[in-house]
Amino acid sequence: MDKAYWLKQARIANTDVFIEYVKTIVPWLKSVGGTIIAKDVNQNSDLNEWDGGQLGLIIEFASKDAAQEAFDSKIFQEYIKGRGIQNSLSLSIIG
Repeated sequence: MDKAYWLKQARIANTDVFIEYVKTIVPWLKSVGGTIIAKDVNQNSDLNEWDGGQLGLIIEFASKDAAQEAFDSKIFQEYIKGRGIQNSLSLSIIG
């Protein structure tokens, strides 16, 4: 089987939600067989206030089916919808 990849970017304006997303999704990805092979984290701030942030990830999966299953999983879908961030995410599955 050929490997597949998530190309993912999240732009979350709320700092608390952004930090929670990073702390929740990164370990979850590993638990479903994803391996983060590249990441870029950028938090917008000035000296007084944080303004959310952006997270770009490339995640490797064992197959396209595994990548699709992770995306379609009830846990992932409920998480992004429950936080109201589904429109803040851009995700492509390559493989």
